[in-house]
Amino acid sequence: AQDTAPLYKIGSLDVRPHAAYSLVYDDNIFLENKDKSTNQKGNAGRDHDWISTITPGLRLNAGDAVTRQSAFFDANYEAAIIRFANYTGSDAVDHNANLALGGKFNRLSLNVSQSLASYSDADQHNLAANGRVKRKLWDTKAGAAYEVSEKTTAGLDFVQTINDYPAPFVNSTERSGNLWMDYQVLPKVKMGASAGGGYLQVDNTATFVNPNSVYENGQLRLEWQMTEKTTVKASGGIENRHYQGQGTDKLSAIFSIGADWRATEATTFSLSAKRGSKPSNANGNTINEETSVTLGVKHGLMDGLSVKFDGGYQVSQYSATTLTSIAAGSIRDDNYYFLKPGLSYRFAERAQATAFYQYRRNNSNLPANGNDFYGNQIGMEISYRF
Repeated sequence: AQDTAPLYKIGSLDVRPHAAYSLVYDDNIFLENKDKSTNQKGNAGRDHDWISTITPGLRLNAGDAVTRQSAFFDANYEAAIIRFANYTGSDAVDHNANLALGGKFNRLSLNVSQSLASYSDADQHNLAANGRVKRKLWDTKAGAAYEVSEKTTAGLDFVQTINDYPAPFVNSTERSGNLWMDYQVLPKVKMGASAGGGYLQVDNTATFVNPNSVYENGQLRLEWQMTEKTTVKASGGIENRHYQGQGTDKLSAIFSIGADWRATEATTFSLSAKRGSKPSNANGNTINEETSVTLGVKHGLMDGLSVKFDGGYQVSQYSATTLTSIAAGSIRDDNYYFLKPGLSYRFAERAQATAFYQYRRNNSNLPANGNDFYGNQIGMEISYRF
């Protein structure tokens, strides 16, 4: 969209409206678990429906909103109006917005952003197959980077994440800071290190006192431009987490890896892997140590037509944050994967149509197979944006 002229221009401010419509058939709209206690095949009692989503939106931006190497302003809002053909009680309107500003001023780079993401779908990770739950995620970020020399850059980042869930789910707020330094060791290789920490606050419930936690971490960083067509970014290290009032510390490995490869002019690959800890908003007195791998492949077939495949595998290990409050049977390991092939056609400068199929499956050792499910989705989307 940034390669095209905006619909309106008010001084230096670009006005870019956009809209999308999607129609999806989902054969497991609540991610209901399958019953392994019987010999039935499939998910007995799964609910299916056609889901229509209309998403109007508006983006306002000024300055260098693409590369963000100089002063910029970028704001976007959209409303997802979700309607079910049969299960109209699950109809919803989700509001999503983000605001970012900053830029590079001589040797100093600054950026600040605030986003709101609202959801009303069935989440396979935190909700433990509890159906469709309306929730909000508030994300605040601020960062600064300073070029100490031609080869050395130092920076400081702050992040606050607020997870807002309805009862009986649990709200959480996480605040963290990270101090880092990078050095250009070779023309195409940048290495560095970071040290940081944070505080995770989890609300209590009528049943449990959910302990908050303090953590510290240290990581090594790498950015490698292997070739003109291949880029690798990676970081990895150790995190130490202390649960308040429990007298226990937990040491764990954390990492993040991302690689992009443009194999040909028409074919691109992207690979990412990461591991870290996140709160469980379905069970406040557990924490999820999550490891995931995702792969994306895109190939252009002809002018405007491309085929794409996305897939991923995720292991979620839920462990207790209290010594005595949680029953051993409430702790679980989940193994989740998805496969999503799709076909896209850009039939105009600003318009695109996409058709896709997605298969999702989760296998869990939760008692009575309470978080096991699978589901199929098939859908199409048409979008137009300035």
